[in-house]
Amino acid sequence: MKKILSIFITAVILISTFCFTNANAAYDDVMEEMKLYSDCLLLVSSDNGEVIFSKNANKQTAPASLTKVITAIVVLENCSDLTATVTVPESCIRELDGTGSSLGGIMVGEQLTVYDLLCCLMLVSANESATTLADYVSGGDRAKFVSMMNEVAERLGCINSHFENPHGLDHENQYVTATDMAKFITHAMSFPAFEEIVAKKTYVLPETNMQQSRTLHSSNYMLNSAYKDYYCKYVKGGKTGSTSNAGRCFVAVASNDGYNYVAVALNSTFSDVDNDGVNENGSFLDCKEMLEWTFKNIELVAVADTTRVVGEIPVKYAKSVDYITLSPAETVYSLVPKGTNSGSLLVELIDAPASVNAPVKKGDIICRGKVMYAGEVIKEIDLVSNIDAKISIFAFIGSTAKSVFSSWIFRIAAILIIVFLIILIFRKRKKDNARPVNGKNYRVLSYNDFIKLK
Repeated sequence: MKKILSIFITAVILISTFCFTNANAAYDDVMEEMKLYSDCLLLVSSDNGEVIFSKNANKQTAPASLTKVITAIVVLENCSDLTATVTVPESCIRELDGTGSSLGGIMVGEQLTVYDLLCCLMLVSANESATTLADYVSGGDRAKFVSMMNEVAERLGCINSHFENPHGLDHENQYVTATDMAKFITHAMSFPAFEEIVAKKTYVLPETNMQQSRTLHSSNYMLNSAYKDYYCKYVKGGKTGSTSNAGRCFVAVASNDGYNYVAVALNSTFSDVDNDGVNENGSFLDCKEMLEWTFKNIELVAVADTTRVVGEIPVKYAKSVDYITLSPAETVYSLVPKGTNSGSLLVELIDAPASVNAPVKKGDIICRGKVMYAGEVIKEIDLVSNIDAKISIFAFIGSTAKSVFSSWIFRIAAILIIVFLIILIFRKRKKDNARPVNGKNYRVLSYNDFIKLK
């Protein structure tokens, strides 16, 4: 049942949110005006897959600890009991010695639940939690766990991402794209435990067999109002990451007034951007800038209304009408700047026929249309006839006759028929001249023949 549910959830997400539409180029100028610090950026609606901002969104880059989102997915897909106790193996600690890893202070032999380890993984980005969970899920077979991570990527259609470890330390063959990270976090948020964990600012790790209880503080400063430069009231969760190769990275989910977005910033800076003597995380700043602008300026609007006439096409052989009018097949909504209405959007016909033949029924698809805003395509839609056009038999016969009589084939055929008739007439007259009168044969005699007869 768990496997079936996982497949169902994946299918729903693939259908509903992963078909990202192209970024609206109308917002390119907005991006240029923003102070953005990341090499790769993406802001996409998790409601309908529309991209608001995109910069190098399909560029492969090191993911750092954003890798742990995929690690968590594998754990949640394969662990039905998050209260199960896990004993931390020594090998899962020792393999991180000398790596400069982000650690959560977990000790060899310490016993924690799967849920506790997930909190360590997502809140303080504990690498020893990643190795321990990978060991637990795979039965100690690290290659198997990594294969499971890549299977998740393949299943979600993330063909531009690949993993070699569960924690995110730099590896030349470990990379993601901003587009793929948006898909990963969206799928991860479908698990209630993941959604709950990443929304936490703190978590009290219960007392274990080796340590007293302690409080974990989330590295996601966008949740914490104490960090004024980063805090964003719309953010509901996310994951941080950083390595020397990956730079500063962040993926966030945000919601407000029924609108839901995923923001991704990869390979960003960590520098004093405002000259206050303190270095700032560029990935936090970029996600905040994109999200706050979008919630302030973007709204969902019916860009294609079934009652709106957007064009007309001549109709042949119809009774009483010479044209059919076209309207969108269904009402289509899109995220556009506030204040935009359907009247300010242009619908341009695609491959429209020069004319159509009656009969035409109301609702028949005639062609496609492009919904344009600021000179850019934001949607493609079906256009249908919004009237019935019944056929006129007399118009059909008259038009057909006219068409036949004016064709070069008919003219050649007529000439050939005329020539044939002339030949027939000529042959008939010749034959008639040779035929005897009243059926009797007469002999024409010369004068000498007449004398002889006498």
